[in-house]
Amino acid sequence: MIIDTHIHSTYSPDSSSSVAEIVKYSRKIGLDAIAIADHDTMKGSMEAKDRFKGLKDFVIIPAMEISTNKGHIVALGIKEEISPGLDPKETVELIRDQGGIAVAAHPFVRYREGLFSRISSLDVDALETLNSRYIFGYSNWRARKMAEETKIPQLGASDAHFLGAIGSCVTELEADFDVESILEVILSGKTNVFGDRTPLPLIIKEVINKKIKKV
Repeated sequence: MIIDTHIHSTYSPDSSSSVAEIVKYSRKIGLDAIAIADHDTMKGSMEAKDRFKGLKDFVIIPAMEISTNKGHIVALGIKEEISPGLDPKETVELIRDQGGIAVAAHPFVRYREGLFSRISSLDVDALETLNSRYIFGYSNWRARKMAEETKIPQLGASDAHFLGAIGSCVTELEADFDVESILEVILSGKTNVFGDRTPLPLIIKEVINKKIKKV
């Protein structure tokens, strides 16, 4: 099973992809499961689950990317939104209270609110050790090194903000086609991450388009 656990829809102010486009494109390129993890909202995730609930060969993991007061955490498998701005430890506890898992997103990228660029430690359930929105790859190397040293499960994710970036980095695992099974395997650490950088010209184009929209 190939999954992408960090995708943004138009419910994130910096994304250009609609929920329907994300699901259709993800299936087209061969992904088996995705998590639409918008900034501080589950609206994209919930729309996807509602509109595509009849799919038997594709899993939509409920998710959101939470802005804690120290950095970003992707919550996978939660049922209700969690408020932004809380302490990271409290946020992790709230995620687990809902049966979800807490993933440190791009953990060493300071300008993108990476947790471990601001704090030295936190008990999370998984680390993004391969995030496709990088330039040189040093932050991914640091995340992978930390995961290997501390035995924290690893995830690969695109962090896509436009369709063409979806699936750039992914996680491979063996699980049944349901959310609970996928989360269980992630927690076991039996994952394989692979992929490549979102092409730099596409990132530059995205930045330019955002600036044009602001004018």
